[in-house]
Amino acid sequence: MERQLADVNRPPATTLEIIGETKRERYWEDLLVYFLIPDEPHGFGTDVMSAFLKALSEHGGTSFSPRRHNLEQVEVESQVPTSNGPFDILLWNEDEWYIVIELKVSATETGSQTKRYAQASKLGDLRVTPYEGDKEYVYLTPRSTASSTSERFDDVSWEHIIPYFEEVLTTGHGHYPLKSHAQFADYLDTIRQTLNMDDFTTISKETKLYTEYAETIDRLVEAYESDKAEIFNQLQTTFFNELAGSKEEWSINNRPSRYINFAKKGWGNVAGSVQIEYEPHVHLDREHPEIRLRLDIEGTGKSQIRNELHETLNQADRDTLEKADWEVVDGGYAYLAKSVPLDIDDPAASIRHAINDLNQLRETVEPCIDEIVADHQHTTD
Repeated sequence: MERQLADVNRPPATTLEIIGETKRERYWEDLLVYFLIPDEPHGFGTDVMSAFLKALSEHGGTSFSPRRHNLEQVEVESQVPTSNGPFDILLWNEDEWYIVIELKVSATETGSQTKRYAQASKLGDLRVTPYEGDKEYVYLTPRSTASSTSERFDDVSWEHIIPYFEEVLTTGHGHYPLKSHAQFADYLDTIRQTLNMDDFTTISKETKLYTEYAETIDRLVEAYESDKAEIFNQLQTTFFNELAGSKEEWSINNRPSRYINFAKKGWGNVAGSVQIEYEPHVHLDREHPEIRLRLDIEGTGKSQIRNELHETLNQADRDTLEKADWEVVDGGYAYLAKSVPLDIDDPAASIRHAINDLNQLRETVEPCIDEIVADHQHTTD
């Protein structure tokens, strides 16, 4: 096998190469945004975002110093409107920091874009003035491309970013769905080949190891996916076994090895298109395996419902949640969240603990949620 690999003159074609779109800027942007959003179904969680922020913080030309906690709260938007035209990507974490990203593949700026974006007073829904958090403007381009026209933008090359993304695949092998691992690797191959970053004069030691242990690795990955799916199944079983009330009142969405959520059947399409649900996530990280419990309030109009819930909860309720270590994360999907350690040697006990904590949350918030949902249903009627 190694001899055959050594005879390869060029790597296999990437997906964008096959369809003849390797330099299509919008495709590079769409793929980057997909992998940056923690709740997309790729299974990387916040790992890609963490790598991207680390790359920016360790770049000599930027002043960005990311806070490593609560990355699930970071909003990721694309084609963000301003009074001076839309820019490519916005990352922002409430009042802590935001990053404006204008990316290029082969083209240069059109009409001094970066100058216009740097002068914008509003980035989508985010007001630049007043804003007390950290601000970073990034011009993400190939190393050979001309610098940005705005002094406010820092020039960062794709060549600088790629090694940080590669580290995600190297250190996380076996932790991510095989399909997502392949998709992300294909994206990075597209970038490397388009920018001529690969001379391809040798086969990496990682590839050689994979060819030697491929069957063993595949068995390990299958076992990992199977165990993760079983944890989700047990969460579902335990939840409904301990449910006080009728199971028929609930809807469930269980996609083994990816996610699971529970919602009362009246909690959909609140105030238009807001969805309310409980969504446990399973993280089998080697150092800190956990079950991440979440109360999700998502969809257009979510801020209104979140504010109503905050106002409906009394101070005693808020104190109860805080004492039980529930965090108000107020992210793109999650509103409340809590981490429960997952004991690898006794997962059933951890699952029971997690469902017990979820039921304690239900006792506190469900009367308020039901009241809010009923009010909006009455208003609609």
